[in-house]
Amino acid sequence: MAEKTVHESELDRSSVAESLRSLADEFESSEDVHVRVGNKSIRLQPPETVSYEVSVHETSSLLRSSRETITVTLDWKSR
Repeated sequence: MAEKTVHESELDRSSVAESLRSLADEFESSEDVHVRVGNKSIRLQPPETVSYEVSVHETSSLLRSSRETITVTLDWKSR
């Protein structure tokens, strides 16, 4: 069974930092990780070691404004 929950929103930089800090605190403080996705809270059970990937995509265009994207991926097999 595969289930994907997605929530997109526009945040100011301070709110982005707060959201990332909250996720980091969850990974650091408890065995279970609770992630807020919109109005839903999802409980995850990552092992002690997880796969971590950061990628940056930069696109420039003469006709439109440039675009930059950061993707952070955390991946693991369930316990």
